Amino acid sequence: MLSRARSPRAWLELGARAAAVALIAWSFWLATRPLIRAPDRVQVPSAELDERLRGWARAGAPDSLHVAIDSLPDDTVREWLVALRRAETAVTWSGDVASLALAVEPVNAPAGGARLLVAAPSESLVALRDAAGPLDTVRTASAGAALHAPSLAEPVQAVVAGTTARARARDSLTPGAVLLLGTAGWEARYVVAALEESGWTVDARLTIAPGLAVRRGSPAAIDTSRYAAIVVLDSAASGDGRRLASYARSGGGIVLSGVAASLPGVRDLAPGRPGARVRPAMMSFTSGEPRRALGFVSMSRVREDALVLEARDGQTVIAARRAGLGRVMQIGYDESWRWRMQGGNAGPEGHRRWWSAAVAATARRNAARRESSGESGGAAAPRAALTAALGPSSPLSAGDRRAPGRYGPDPWLLIASAGLLLAEWTSRRLRGAA
Repeated sequence: MLSRARSPRAWLELGARAAAVALIAWSFWLATRPLIRAPDRVQVPSAELDERLRGWARAGAPDSLHVAIDSLPDDTVREWLVALRRAETAVTWSGDVASLALAVEPVNAPAGGARLLVAAPSESLVALRDAAGPLDTVRTASAGAALHAPSLAEPVQAVVAGTTARARARDSLTPGAVLLLGTAGWEARYVVAALEESGWTVDARLTIAPGLAVRRGSPAAIDTSRYAAIVVLDSAASGDGRRLASYARSGGGIVLSGVAASLPGVRDLAPGRPGARVRPAMMSFTSGEPRRALGFVSMSRVREDALVLEARDGQTVIAARRAGLGRVMQIGYDESWRWRMQGGNAGPEGHRRWWSAAVAATARRNAARRESSGESGGAAAPRAALTAALGPSSPLSAGDRRAPGRYGPDPWLLIASAGLLLAEWTSRRLRGAA
């Protein structure tokens, strides 16, 4: 008598048949449901974007777009992508775009020129050029890099690892006049000469005896409408302390030399208090460090909000700080004329450039906004501009190629059910043949 118990093989055949029927039923159920259209997802290299965007403007944009950055899109293309996002097209991007930023700051001096400020990863090699050709190649430190350019043909470009930043100066500056206050002597004479040779308009009031002063130019009232900066060389301007303080807080720039920082009314604005006099560290001037051959009045109790610009052997020589709307720079050197007279062939030029830079750093900026040229060719911070426009970089993974949702019966369901039925039929045939 035959046993009614099923063999393991029979149970497997029954399971395959049941699974195939379940898959067929699932496919039938999906077929009766309303379909969701699969999103139209497109991946495009940035080099082809311009042409593809023109085509989408005529025929309609895809539901989703991923841009593989192999060359930076210009301003027009970037704004077009932003417009697509606002039109409900999902736009993402990925690519090797260096973290780079470039700024062009005009120098507030008659000679003009500009400072190029670059922010990039430490130890990056940055190639700088303007419209006329290459300018220089600099290597960034932890805080980036800076370069002074005596003249520029804008726009300026900075290139790091294939990423290009492009910038122009936003403002144009008109340097104002300078007022010099001090005692008649070698220092006053050669500071005036250095500034005038650099192109500054200089008025001077020089004391030659108590209550007696000589004037050079047409000294006017201490006011920001007349003077962009005031240089105070010593204690001869002791009666002008309050006016100088008001001038600085109103936006004017003041350069205090030697013991001038101790004047009543000014000492509260100075970066530090004048201390002991320090003798020169060298007997003769050298081209590398000429100011080491100058003595200076050291600073004691430098204020916490002051920025130390130059120090020697632990002694602060030059510092600066903001005072209200203006800037105050304190310089310990009070015999800089020795640099000009004893510094050899390079002395006059070095002295002239140094004093002009000190005044330019503190002088009130008479800026006028420059009109945009309307050119489209890149951003001053390319990666930041892309992130602001399109969001952070997000590489396209394999799973992203199919958006979540229901798209109707999956053909793999039918293939799997057919395979199960074929396996069940084959198993029964082989079992019968055996």
